Amino acid sequence: MGKLPSGLSSQVTVDVARRRLRLPHARVEALTRSALRNVRALTLGDWVNLSQTYDVRFEVSGWKLRAEVAVERLELASGRYNLTLLTPGRVELEESRAASALVQGVLRLGGGKAALRTVLDQVMPEGLSWDGQRLRVSGALPKEGVVSARLFESSSLVMNAEHELEGLWLSAEAWPGLVDLMQAVLSADLPRKPPGT
Repeated sequence: MGKLPSGLSSQVTVDVARRRLRLPHARVEALTRSALRNVRALTLGDWVNLSQTYDVRFEVSGWKLRAEVAVERLELASGRYNLTLLTPGRVELEESRAASALVQGVLRLGGGKAALRTVLDQVMPEGLSWDGQRLRVSGALPKEGVVSARLFESSSLVMNAEHELEGLWLSAEAWPGLVDLMQAVLSADLPRKPPGT
């Protein structure tokens, strides 16, 4: 970790015995926004850190949603990424031009996640899916940049995550690979001011 810029090395907690790293929530948000910046038809809005989840507002194909999500798993392989997010709490459709009065009525009358899942099945772009419990985001890694496709054409890295008050613990079977990746990723700049301000 000594190779990290001094300001960032103080943000990372290393648990050698359990082979994992903890990133602060601000870094997780910055990395997520960066990774999803070019996902078609998806726009991230407000992001709030809760004790066990992130409360995120986002827009998919014109539909405005709010969901409490927790990162479960990230896989980088064959030049692609697959991100799995748990949705243990709130998943709501918010005011949206694309939402019909009928759908809003069904949701208000208690259709809940089943009705919302039916709606989202129709509007989710390629690479996004939600089964009522997990939101999955997948796509091609960028050709250039810190985490580029060429780094994961012939190798893979699978990380599991655990959300805690202080940050997100990331663990991987290939410990050296995780440390190398984190050194590269943590060298990327955080936004100069929090998004949405």
